[in-house]
Amino acid sequence: MRLSLRLAATLSCSVLAFAALQAVPAQAQTASLPERVIVNLTETPSTSLAFNWRAEAGAGDGFIEYAILTPGPAYPAKAVRLPAQRTSAAFTTRDEQNVAADYYSVRLTGLTPDTQYVYRVGKEGAWSPWRQVKTAAAEVRPFTFLYMGDVQNDIRSMGGLAVRRALRQTPDAAFMLFAGDLINRADNDAEWGEWFDMDAHRLAETPSLMTPGNHEYMKPQGSTPQMLAPQWRLQFTLPENGPSDMLTETVYRVDYQGVRIISLDADMIDEDPQAARDQVAWLERQLADNPSRWTVVFLHYPLYSTARGRSGEELRAVLQPLFDRYHVDLVLAGHDHTYGRGRPHDQGPVYMVSNVGPKQYPLGDLNWTERKASGVQVFQQVEVSAARLTMRAFTMDGAPYDAFQLDKPGAGPARLTDLKPATPELILRREDQ
Repeated sequence: MRLSLRLAATLSCSVLAFAALQAVPAQAQTASLPERVIVNLTETPSTSLAFNWRAEAGAGDGFIEYAILTPGPAYPAKAVRLPAQRTSAAFTTRDEQNVAADYYSVRLTGLTPDTQYVYRVGKEGAWSPWRQVKTAAAEVRPFTFLYMGDVQNDIRSMGGLAVRRALRQTPDAAFMLFAGDLINRADNDAEWGEWFDMDAHRLAETPSLMTPGNHEYMKPQGSTPQMLAPQWRLQFTLPENGPSDMLTETVYRVDYQGVRIISLDADMIDEDPQAARDQVAWLERQLADNPSRWTVVFLHYPLYSTARGRSGEELRAVLQPLFDRYHVDLVLAGHDHTYGRGRPHDQGPVYMVSNVGPKQYPLGDLNWTERKASGVQVFQQVEVSAARLTMRAFTMDGAPYDAFQLDKPGAGPARLTDLKPATPELILRREDQ
């Protein structure tokens, strides 16, 4: 088709103008962008938040800019810039040579409770997108959090698919709680990259809490004691209110809108007698002097196991007396790659084992569960208000699988109401999955 000279000239000018616009972007990116951006809860979540990210080795200083969210695009002009703590790390893992990066950590303090903030991280020429995050309320208010067991295997594809489903189905989640075995090989940096790639934007906007599993620990050449993956403390900034330096950022507590949340390092209880004693003594102090009505403990190993050939008896002997004495309400675990929920002897906490990843184990002979499953990927929504806690479990297709309610009008043990659906338990073989 022939074009008139006037039309051809007009099109040529338009193309040149468009090319000129494309050649001069609003903000040129001249260095590697921040990656593995994550926000963690602190011990004071109504007035502070913690942020981590990393960049290529030699990236230099990094910063965070933050402001209260505005109705329109005024927030960049109001942003405060703060420097981050930078750690340059280089190490060789069992699977990889010369893993090197600059890691950044920053805690924002003095924030306003129950407030939406925007933030970005990086530096001139290499900023992350602006993202939103919200502080907790200073008083008791209803909220919902997500609890997920082991992701561990096929992280970017199958494990991440279930995590993304959980986040889509819980768009108002106040935070996510991961019960260990985030990855499979403790120091494998590619696997850590997959974990952060599961849902990079939500990990940067929905705060997380995590406790280490046995797959976050390694024993180089069979050495003792075991070592926590070097990436753990480089990539996360978790509360440092635990019992000892050895357990920093693996054993801690957070008080969130009427709930005391306690992370225990189950692998160190199992592997190190001194670490076990330190945790038990510290745990009793946290339970005895507890301002919150609700208490949730999460750890990797279950006190009551669900997988074939496992028990949890040794952990029960150490921890259950304290859980019973101080009326702990909910104990959340992973490790067994199955699902189970029950209240043994009809008293004490409700114990749960869950598994959001694709790795599956056969069920053991269970006499303590009210609901169980194998061969399924499951996530849990936990809704909390002043006097009621409701847990709902879903399979990764979004179908309701289990539910219960705890009512606690005052001090003492909670009253349990079973709300599980009248559907068969899912005990799937591999070919049925």
